Order: sequence, then structure tokens, then C-alpha cells
Amino acid sequence: MTRLKTEWINDLVDNITDNEKKLKDLTGLNFLEFASRANGLPSDKIIEAAKSELVAVVPFTAGLGVINRFSESVAAIVRQAGFDAFVTQKTDADGLYESRRRNATIVFFADDKRYLGWHFKKDRVSDNNISTARGYVEALEFATGGLKDKKTLVIGCGVVGFEIIKHLKTKNAIPVIFDKNDALKWQLAEKLKTSVIADYESIKEFQLILDATSQGQWLHKGMLHDEAWIAAPGIPLSLDDETHEIYGKRLIHDQLEIGTLTMLGNLFRK
Repeated sequence: MTRLKTEWINDLVDNITDNEKKLKDLTGLNFLEFASRANGLPSDKIIEAAKSELVAVVPFTAGLGVINRFSESVAAIVRQAGFDAFVTQKTDADGLYESRRRNATIVFFADDKRYLGWHFKKDRVSDNNISTARGYVEALEFATGGLKDKKTLVIGCGVVGFEIIKHLKTKNAIPVIFDKNDALKWQLAEKLKTSVIADYESIKEFQLILDATSQGQWLHKGMLHDEAWIAAPGIPLSLDDETHEIYGKRLIHDQLEIGTLTMLGNLFRK
């Protein structure tokens, strides 16, 4: 996962209700519904689970250390989806031990490289990279009414971009790849049997875009199709301020919510 910065999530807890409304305005789904539907589950299944499951979020100090408010933000997202959640007082292995002592059935935790959810009783693990890719593909499909047989540009050929392409194929969409690293772009295209575009100018030909880059502020006015829908898991956001203003009502982007909600729902899939 891209390492978050405190300033990116500093207001997430305070704005959690507004963030849920924004997701619903774009996709028609609140947090609980999104956690369910992004995983092909009926909402009733998650509603029932929320009545009995207790979620712990454990701060990890490995690598560069704890990101301020990360654990609190994850707990806030899970609570907004209807679950009881708490942040452990202890960190790392001691925090995992605390979560079990307090009878948590689910735990979320992250270090510099990986963000995971773990359902103890089901012995099921959710990976944020895979869930973020799945969640943003699903969100784009919910927002646009379907992806089948539609060309969808995937920008960025990293871990999340790779998973996005794989999930688009399950939707019978037609993924097309772009990355500034030509060697990586062609390598991934050959591996996943997809087509590519050669240059930035071609981006504007696509109405459906999944942007998994993390450069920030590089998409400018005139680079996008006038009617483009952009689902952007990449952090920081690629759109500059002017372009963000133009496409804001057709932009799916957050710091943690979609990935975390998809991770949560995935823990209840068979």
C-alpha cells in the first residue's frame, strides 16, 4: 500500500458522515451496503454480522512507525458501517494479544508494506491492495451502470493497477493500460493479454478511467474526455485543483474508505 501521510487523513474521523454521503451520491450505496455489494453479498449478511462481531484496530510501529490517526480512521469507517470497533491501547504483537483478550473477532492492522484485515474465527484474511482494486472497480461499475464490453483505461501498472486489470476482466470489461514506464507497461500487457496506449495524449479518448498512480497533480485540464468518469485509488490524487473542480461530480476518490469497506465485506465471503 502507498504509505499515507497524516495530513491526508487528519479530518477523516470528523468528516466520516459526509464521506459516506459522498460515496452514496456517487454509487447509490452507503458504507454497509458498499461493503456488502462490492463483495457480491446481500446487505442482510453484513447487517447480521455487525450485531455479533467486534473489530479491533491494532497500531503497528514497524518501519517508519504509526501514522497519526490511521487506526482511529479505520475504526471510524468500520463503525460507520454498523460494527462495534475499538483501537487497542497496545501496539504490534501486544496489541494483537489485547484484541484477543477483549474478545475481538476481527482485527485490522498495517505496517509500511501491507494493510490487512483478519477474521479470527473464519481464519480469513483481506489484503488492502486486492480489496482496493476490487472496490474501485465495483464503485465505477455502480456509478456508471456497468462495465461489460466497455473500454476502461487503467493508469499505473503497480500492485493495485495489476489487481484492477484482473478484476476488470471478471466484469467482461476491456482494460487498456497506460504507464510512463514503457517496459513495465508492455510487460504487464503481455502477461494479462491487454492492449496499451502509447502517450498521454491518448488518455482523453477514454470515458472510463481507473487511476492507480501516486504522483499527484499531473492530470491537467484538457487531458481528459469531457464526460470522463475517474475512479482513483491512487494517493495523492492525480487531478490538479482546476481539473478536480471540473470532474468532481464524476470522481470516485477517498483516502481509506473504499479499500477498508471492501476488506471488511471480504471477510464474510465464502
